[in-house]
Amino acid sequence: MIDKEEIIQSYYPIVRRIVKKTVVRMPEGYDEEDFVQIGMMGLLKAIENWDENKSLSEFKSYANTKIRGYILDKLRSIDPVSRYARDKLKKINMAYRQLMSEGNFNPTDDEIAERADMSIDEFNELLYKQSNSTMLSIDEAVSSDDGDMVLLEVIENKSSKSPLAILEEEELKDIVKEALKALNETEITVLSLYYYEDFNMKEIASLIGKTESRISQIKTKALLKIRAYVENKTKMEG
Repeated sequence: MIDKEEIIQSYYPIVRRIVKKTVVRMPEGYDEEDFVQIGMMGLLKAIENWDENKSLSEFKSYANTKIRGYILDKLRSIDPVSRYARDKLKKINMAYRQLMSEGNFNPTDDEIAERADMSIDEFNELLYKQSNSTMLSIDEAVSSDDGDMVLLEVIENKSSKSPLAILEEEELKDIVKEALKALNETEITVLSLYYYEDFNMKEIASLIGKTESRISQIKTKALLKIRAYVENKTKMEG
C-alpha cells in the first residue's frame, strides 16, 4: 500500500524537475510554481487511479507519465503555435522519416524542406516558431505498436522496475543510441548538456557561442531526427 502523504512530499522535487524539462519557455502570466501545482494534480490523479497490487517502482513510471500529461495538456491549451504550424511540423517529421528510411540519416535542411514541400525560408521559420513555443511537441511520446513511450524519459535514462517496462525501455534505448549516429557533433553536445548536465538554453548558448534561439533550433532538429529514426525502427520491428 502506498503512503499518499509520503509520496506527495517525496515527489515535489521530481515534479519540479519534470516542469523544467517539459516547459521550454514559461508562458506569459505563469511561473514555475504554477506548473508544479499542475504537475501535483497529475500526481494526485495517479495516486487515485493506482492499482495498489502493483509495485511502488511501477507506480513511479506511471506517475511520471501522468504528471507530464497534465503539464502538456495545460501547455496545449495556451501554446501560441497554430494548428497550421503543427500540421507543417508533422510534414517535417514525416520528411525526416522518409529520408531516413531511404538511407539518408543526416539530411540537409534543403533536402528536408524539399521533401516536406516547403521553401527553406518556411522551414527555418517553423523551426524558429517551434523553438519559441512554450512546449516541444516532439518531446511528448514516440508511438509504437505497444503504445506510447515518452522519448524524454528514454533519453534521460529513466525506467521503472517492471520486467516488461524494462524490456520495452531497454529496447527503445538501444534504438535511440543508434539514432544518435544521425546527429552531428553540435547536436549531440546540445542534447548532452541539456538532458544529462542540466544546463539551460542560455547556459548552453554561452558555452557554445551561439544565440539562445539557435540552440533551441538545434535541439528541435536533433529531437526530430531521433524521433523519426525511432518511429521508423519501431514500426519495422513491430
